[in-house]
Amino acid sequence: MLSEVDSVRVTTVVENSCDMLLPDQGPATRLGLIEHFDPRAVRPRGENGIAFLVHTERRGRSRAVLFDTSLTAAVLLHNFEAVGHSPDELSAVVLSHGHPDHHGGLAGLLDSVSHALPVLVHPDAFAPRYLRLPGGEIAPHYNHELTSASIESRGGAITPNTGPVEVIDGVIATGAIERRVDFERTGEQGELEAGLFRLDPSGAIEADAVPDDQALVVNVKDAGLVVLTGCSHAGIVNSVEAARAASGVDRVHAVMGGFHLGFPGIPAEKVDRTIAAMKEIGPDYVAPMHCTGMAATARFMNEMPDRFLLNVSGTTVSFPARR
Repeated sequence: MLSEVDSVRVTTVVENSCDMLLPDQGPATRLGLIEHFDPRAVRPRGENGIAFLVHTERRGRSRAVLFDTSLTAAVLLHNFEAVGHSPDELSAVVLSHGHPDHHGGLAGLLDSVSHALPVLVHPDAFAPRYLRLPGGEIAPHYNHELTSASIESRGGAITPNTGPVEVIDGVIATGAIERRVDFERTGEQGELEAGLFRLDPSGAIEADAVPDDQALVVNVKDAGLVVLTGCSHAGIVNSVEAARAASGVDRVHAVMGGFHLGFPGIPAEKVDRTIAAMKEIGPDYVAPMHCTGMAATARFMNEMPDRFLLNVSGTTVSFPARR
C-alpha cells in the first residue's frame, strides 16, 4: 500500500480561468479582493493549461512536486510568484501527457530552477502528434518542443515511467492507465476523420488514444486518495480506478483536474454516465477543471453541490489527515 502523508496542500498555479472575486470555500482558499485592488500585488493569470503544486507534510518534513507545467513558462513562472512559491521548492516534476497545455512551461521552468530536477514522463509523450479539425485544418507536430534533449540540456533528469512510480513518500504517478470503462474509450476515429493522431515507432499515422496519460495520487492519512488529473484522456473513472490499483487504497477523498468532457464531439450520454460513476465512487470533494467544459462543470456543481469545488488559478486546497 502507498505510504501516507499527514497532509497535502494542492495549489492550482495555473488553470484556464482566474476569478479574483471568489470567496474561500471549505478547504479551498483563494487569492482575492486584496490582490485584486492592490496595484502592487502580483495577480494570478489564467491560460488554457493546468499546473498543480503539491506540498506534502510527512513526519515533520515538507516536500513539493509539480504536476504539469501549463501552456507557457511566462504564465507559469508569473503565477508561482503570485501564489508565493518558488520552483526551487520542487523535488520533481510529473507530466500527465505530451500535449502542449501540460508540458509547455517545462523548458522555462527547468531554466529557472537552480538544481537538477527529476522529470517523470511516459516515453510515448515524445511521439510526434497531430490534430485534424472538422474543417480539415491540421496542426502538425504540435508537441515538437517536448524532447529528451531539451529536458536534459536544462538539467532535467528524465524518469520514463510506464507503470506506477512513487515520486516522493505518499505520492505516486500512475503510469499508463488501463482503459476498462466502456464509455471512456478514445482514439477510435479513422485516418481522414477529425481528431487527434500520432506517429507510431515505424512512422505510421494512428489515432491518438493518448497512451501516455497518467494521474498523480496522494494518500492522506485516514482521509484517502487525492487524485489529480491533467486531461483524463484515459477517462476520469479509469483514472480513479488506476489510482486505487496503484496505491492499494480504495477510499477516494478528492478528484481534481481535467475530466475531458468539453472536447468537441463528446456525447451528452458520456457526461451523464461520468457523473453517475463519480457519485458511486463517492469522493468527499470533486473539482472538474480545464478541459471538462462549462456545461459538464455546471452539471457537477448542480448534481454534487456539497462536494463540488471551483478551482481557478491561485486556489489552494488543504487536505489534512482525518482525526
